[in-house]
Amino acid sequence: MSFEVYAQRFVGGEPAEAENGVLAELLAPHLMRVQPEFDFAELHFDDGTADLYGVAEPGSGFMVNHVSGQLAWELFARIASAGDMVLMAPGVPTMLFREEVRQHLPEDLAQDAVVLSSGADILRTFSNA
Repeated sequence: MSFEVYAQRFVGGEPAEAENGVLAELLAPHLMRVQPEFDFAELHFDDGTADLYGVAEPGSGFMVNHVSGQLAWELFARIASAGDMVLMAPGVPTMLFREEVRQHLPEDLAQDAVVLSSGADILRTFSNA
């Protein structure tokens, strides 16, 4: 999928930081090529790849695109859950991975947000939009 998906944590309706160390640990096994000057990393999975922007401090929020395969989505679901982050993409409901996160979202994002638990759920959400 070549559209852009954003990951962000919110507290009190405002963007907030997630724990960079935890997220970096989850990303580390998949880093194939890192270009620090562009805050970019190409991620590798057994069934595909993904481009990630915001690799230096993923807890500040990041963007992924050119995602192929399902394993990348499984990782992004784990990262979002670990960081109390949501995933946002054009034309798709806001995706959260714990119901408790909804109370921290801006009202316009919280209203139609859906609670997911896996990468397969993310792909179903994209196909249903």
